[in-house]
Amino acid sequence: MSGFWGADTEALRQVAGAFGGGGEQLDGLALRLGVLIDSLAWSGPDAETFRAEWSGRVRPGLLERVARLQEQGRELEQHAGEQDDASVAGAGSAGAGPPGAGPSEADTPASFSASASVDVPAVDLSTMGVVDLQLMAASTPLFSSAAHAAHAVSAAGLSEAIGESGLAFPESGMELSPPETDSALIVDGNHELAPGADDQPFGLDADGAPLDLAPDTAYDVGDHGTYYTDGEGRITYVEATGGGKEMNPNLREVFPDATYHVNDSTFYRTDELGRTEHMYVPDVIVDREMSRSQSIQSKIAERWDLAGDGTSEPVEFNAGHVLARQLGGIREEINYTRQWDEVNQARSGQDTIYTYESMMADGISDDGSSYSYETLVIWGEEQPEGVGPEQGSEPWEYVPSGYDVSIHENGEQIVDQHLPNYPDGARFPG
Repeated sequence: MSGFWGADTEALRQVAGAFGGGGEQLDGLALRLGVLIDSLAWSGPDAETFRAEWSGRVRPGLLERVARLQEQGRELEQHAGEQDDASVAGAGSAGAGPPGAGPSEADTPASFSASASVDVPAVDLSTMGVVDLQLMAASTPLFSSAAHAAHAVSAAGLSEAIGESGLAFPESGMELSPPETDSALIVDGNHELAPGADDQPFGLDADGAPLDLAPDTAYDVGDHGTYYTDGEGRITYVEATGGGKEMNPNLREVFPDATYHVNDSTFYRTDELGRTEHMYVPDVIVDREMSRSQSIQSKIAERWDLAGDGTSEPVEFNAGHVLARQLGGIREEINYTRQWDEVNQARSGQDTIYTYESMMADGISDDGSSYSYETLVIWGEEQPEGVGPEQGSEPWEYVPSGYDVSIHENGEQIVDQHLPNYPDGARFPG
């Protein structure tokens, strides 16, 4: 018989530590979620149903997973000790198998019985968050449902907590938690899939074509983010950070038909052309320290002579933030559309994106109000000359025909509005 005998005890101990630490992280998450839910000023039948679901099913399920993780960690530590003892005392003895052989497959925890060996990278559990736990879950079936449930509770559950019964615009296909995966892969600087430079996106070759990726896999690419593929190996969900000192290239060049969860706060959904068509913030914050990119805004802003309403006056389009910078909006291209200045600013005296953003910022800062904020970008057929899929246009080159906006304040909807993105009857020249 050939192959791997026994177990790599160092790998077993690393996994045991990951299980134990993961259990502690999940226990802490359950505690924080419980505090958040208990502190909400929310009453009524929906609140009672949500809290009953949390206390009766979700929280006990999380704590059960915590206990099982800790138990599995102790069991792996025990097997590692037995393996070391057997390797020292029983090397070459009758019935012990080849030198170094340890517990049989039947003695190994079920999570590892299907594998001959385990390759586990060193992990610093003190820095792990929900994203990291989700990655660990991909190679550990026991852990998967707990981490996935925790992520879903922290995203969709928070939406419920401030009064949303669901997305206002579910037709985009936006997902509020990552898909469950069969495996996980850490892509470090030496990996063949690693981007060639910090400013190059993951998952694309030098010509911008998608790389061949494994199906149902979570790719941890460090500062570039975490990427989840579907059954065909196509990236459909991305967790990333943006708006910092160094821009994230994967929030500048985005995948089509994908959900992006950015900075653990904002969700974006792209359409089949990679254009941002849906933005959702479950709990709006005020962050006026976010960076601005003048170069990006300059390339997106444009003026056209639009024939409409009997005039041919130039109509100005700003590089409009889908989520305002003062509300934590990032400066990468995924957060911009070409936005009519009458919508982007407040000069018209009508309700605009700007007036809504200012209302939420003031409500949070002055009154301690809570808001959820959702925008559906409407992409019409009317586009400037030379802009279209046949020309290979960049997503930000297109001009939306309008925006549908939904805002909830302290659980009650206060805005349900359509804002046109150019004058009625306007046509681009060409």
